Amino acid sequence: MVAIASGGGWRSPDRRRTLVRVAIVSAVLGAAGLVLWLGVPERLSLDQLRGQRILLIGFVHAHPWESVLLYVVAYTLVVSLSVPGALVMTLTGGFLFGGVEGAAAAVSGVSLGCIVMFLVARTALGGGLSAWLSARSATLRRLEVEMRHHPFTTILALRLIPAAPICLVNLAAGFVRAPVAPFAAATILGVIPSTVLYTSVGAGLGRMFQTVGTADLMGVIRNHLALPALGLAMLAVLPLGLRWWSGRRVAQSRRVK
Repeated sequence: MVAIASGGGWRSPDRRRTLVRVAIVSAVLGAAGLVLWLGVPERLSLDQLRGQRILLIGFVHAHPWESVLLYVVAYTLVVSLSVPGALVMTLTGGFLFGGVEGAAAAVSGVSLGCIVMFLVARTALGGGLSAWLSARSATLRRLEVEMRHHPFTTILALRLIPAAPICLVNLAAGFVRAPVAPFAAATILGVIPSTVLYTSVGAGLGRMFQTVGTADLMGVIRNHLALPALGLAMLAVLPLGLRWWSGRRVAQSRRVK
């Protein structure tokens, strides 16, 4: 499309898209730099939570709704900027708000963060970057095919695998320009089991702080999570089994016709 002469070349669609992409990437990099400058990653630790627990609990009691909102916003920023500490954030939700309310707040925060990161990757980095990476990676080409043809079950299976890095799933889905609605639905549904598990452990942190030393605390938590995490990994098979079953039903119905 030819640029509008009265406004100059900057009004052409290609130029506007480039400016939007540069603005988005610049905003994300600026926010990430600010987070690093403030030392946020170092603050997202169980040691910090132990040291600040009385202050945090007091704030939650004095400002219950505001504290939940601040927690969701903070968790969204942590995930969308790929700041290390998602596990500590989830445990903190259980510690501060209890198993049920903490799980709801954590699911909201991590889901919003994943969606924001995905949309940034899809808008600012997808398309050309996807083609460039696909040409050099057979794995990404297979993932692109799966996400384009079976976006919901593919993303849901990845979300249910505890070892699958959240940020890589978000970026990969954005790079291959996966559909937005299936990505959001699969993300929200997929993070619920692990989030409920982690917040339930977080709800018991108060007792752990009193009985377990700082050096052993994360080891104790990981021992609590080991067997349930294996069960979560087995859940990842269900979406793939559902896809196989539905595909078989469709094939049978076509043969009948």
